[in-house]
Amino acid sequence: MNVDVVSATIAGLKEAGIDFVASLPSSVFMTVIPAVQSDPAFTHVEVTNEGDGVSICVGARLGGKRPALLAENSGLILGAYALKSMENFGGIPILLVLDHRGDFGEGDGYWYFSTGRIVSPLLEALQIPFTIVDETAGVADAIVRGARTVEASRRPAAVLLGAGVK
Repeated sequence: MNVDVVSATIAGLKEAGIDFVASLPSSVFMTVIPAVQSDPAFTHVEVTNEGDGVSICVGARLGGKRPALLAENSGLILGAYALKSMENFGGIPILLVLDHRGDFGEGDGYWYFSTGRIVSPLLEALQIPFTIVDETAGVADAIVRGARTVEASRRPAAVLLGAGVK
């Protein structure tokens, strides 16, 4: 991601009141993660899979933090069970910030499209509200709106960074 996207992501997280970020290594977030790690506004935890990321965010929320998970959209498949399991407890407010690999207009590789096609239907099946952001200028606002949705609904919401956000 270019410096404008990194700045917009960090600004959005801060404006949204996010103070805890779990992340996985990701080629898309490779410049965002170091920015989060070095910013004292955030407690940052690197995780090894998305299910663990969701669970760690749940623990952070129960400990009084406002968490976000940065992950590839393919990780939504791995984290789906943990996200759905939280519904049994009335839902846990977590903001998901996902790259949307395989989105319409993606040009990096055919292998992303099999996951990209199922992200929206999976979020709908999980009853997680989401938005797809296709321009860098909309990233910070989408994160703030996503966090507002999380707080109002007391459940997860997702911001998908589409192919136009690089």
